[in-house]
Formats: sequence, structure tokens, C-alpha cells
Amino acid sequence: MAPKPAETTNYFTCEAMMFIAAALFFNTLTAPVVKLTQNEQGGYDYNKFCVYFFAEFFKLAAAVVWCYRAWAANDPAVVKHLVFEKTDFMQYAVPGFVFFAQNNLSFLALQHMNSSAFQLLMNTRIVSVAVLAVLVLNKKLHALEWTSITLLMVGAMQYQLSGCGGDGYKIDGQGLVVMAVIVACAAGGNVYTQKVMQKKMDQPLMVQNAMLYVWGVIFNLVNWMLSVVPSAEQHGAPTPLFGAVGGIQIFSMVFYAIYGLSISVILKRFGAITRTFINTAAICFTALIDVAFFGASISVLELTTFGVIMLAVYLHTVLSKNYIPPPPPPGDGSPAADAKV
Repeated sequence: MAPKPAETTNYFTCEAMMFIAAALFFNTLTAPVVKLTQNEQGGYDYNKFCVYFFAEFFKLAAAVVWCYRAWAANDPAVVKHLVFEKTDFMQYAVPGFVFFAQNNLSFLALQHMNSSAFQLLMNTRIVSVAVLAVLVLNKKLHALEWTSITLLMVGAMQYQLSGCGGDGYKIDGQGLVVMAVIVACAAGGNVYTQKVMQKKMDQPLMVQNAMLYVWGVIFNLVNWMLSVVPSAEQHGAPTPLFGAVGGIQIFSMVFYAIYGLSISVILKRFGAITRTFINTAAICFTALIDVAFFGASISVLELTTFGVIMLAVYLHTVLSKNYIPPPPPPGDGSPAADAKV
């Protein structure tokens, strides 16, 4: 039996909670894993694009091995989907290219703003995902769901503002235009991936992942090769093909691969909006890890942001499921109101 699309899925079944908890766990650990791979100056002694490529390659390998084992076992639910049309494969190039464009535009954006402004504006993708879900997926969102999504964005932005350094937020007009494109790519990539995956709910997720990750490997390979090409703006030693890749970097490749696979489950079963809530909720848990293991501290203002984010999650997952829209006021011309007159 095919899994149900996001709009009919109950978040509080054991299976759903397991998938969401796994995605939240890996999302929470993403920033700490990045810190573990950094040098004492906060930089990188290895080529980051090398790590991204192999993380994508490991995801593709996992999907291909799963498909091969299912084919060898002659699983009819899988075998019938191993023969797919060219259009079925080509449609997965779209999210691959969108995320490729997003990653490369980020470097351009940071030339026109500081990192604080970049992180702050990236939070607008939260509402952008909801808007695109309505426009592209014809998803119906009622007032309480919109409230929870807006609160989530406010909480995430509040958290960024609470950590604003002395240099404030600096951005120019061209930076705003580039950020608008980046936000559209970030939101559109997730919503489009959800649309493609849920269009064929009976198609096994790993078959879909195999098609998606082929394009991911191609685009990440292009980025990796471009990263070692000298540019006019580059100063100092050229970027190495691999750099100082050790055990922790290999661990990060595997970690990112598992994290990506967990997110693919979320996108197919629950959708892009749920992924957005998981990403933002992870802010709270990542902050606690920073306090416990990296000597960070949490201010009172940051604690209030956690309260806003958790309130948004509660509204979206609990209260919104039992929400009953208020009846229209009498005499507003609607059929329901006219029937009562």
C-alpha cells in the first residue's frame, strides 16, 4: 500500500514520529558536525565541495544498492518501477539545478552583504515555502496554519537578531535581488521535489532518490571541479582538490548522506512545510548542543525565540488539526449566511 500524501498524514503515529525525530536529530547535529571539521581559525583545511560531492555520491550508492537488492529479490512493487520514462528521469534535474544555483548564488550574495544579513533574509524562505505550496500544490492553509508559519519565521528571525554582532546588518540593492532569487530557489526546490515525489506515491522512494541523486552527483561534481579553477579574485594558495581530508571529514560525508536520505522521507510523506518546521525547530536543539559541548551561552532574548518557535510548532502540529473556521458573519452575502436569514 502506498504511503499517504502529507495532507492526510497523522504526525502522531509511531512511524511518523520516528521519521520526524530522525530528521530533527540529523538536522540538529548538522551545525556541530560542520564545527568539528573546521580548523582553529574557523576555516577549512579541506575542499568543502569535495565533501558535498561524496555525500551526494553516498546517497546515490545507497539508493542504487537498495534498488538492486529489491530487483534481485524480484519484488514486484519495485521491479515495475525500475523501467521509467525519460521525462520521469529528467524532471529530477530541476531540483538538482535549483539547489546548484542556490549554492553558487550564495557566494555572490555574500559579496553584497555580511553573513548576519544573509542568515536573517534566508528565513523568509519559511513563508515562501507556504506560499508556493498553495500556488504549486494547491494546498489549503487555514488561518491558524498561516499564523503558525508566520510565528515560525518571526522566531527564526528573532534568533538571528539576538546574535547580531557589532557590525550590524549590511546589504545593498543588488544583494537584495540575489537574495530574492536564492529564497525562491530554496523554497521552490523543496516544493517541486515534493510535487514530483508525491505525484507517484506508489513509486518507491529509493527509486525516486536514485533518479534525484544522479543529478545531485552531476551538479556537485561540476561545483567541485570549478572550485579548484583559479580566479582573478583568488588570493593565496590555490584551492586543493581534496585538502586535509581525514576521519572527521569522511564521517561528515556519511552524516550528510544519512541526513539527506532522512529529508527525502520527510518531503515525500509530509511535505516541504513540515521540513521547514523541522529545520527551524532544530535551532533550539543545536543551541543546547553548543552550550553543552562548545562553551556557548544562551541569553534571555534567545530563550524567548525558542518559546516562539515551539509555540509555532505546537500551533501547526496540534491546534491546527482541530481548527474549525469561524462561520461567516450574517448578511455577508454568502450562501451559508443567506440560509440562516
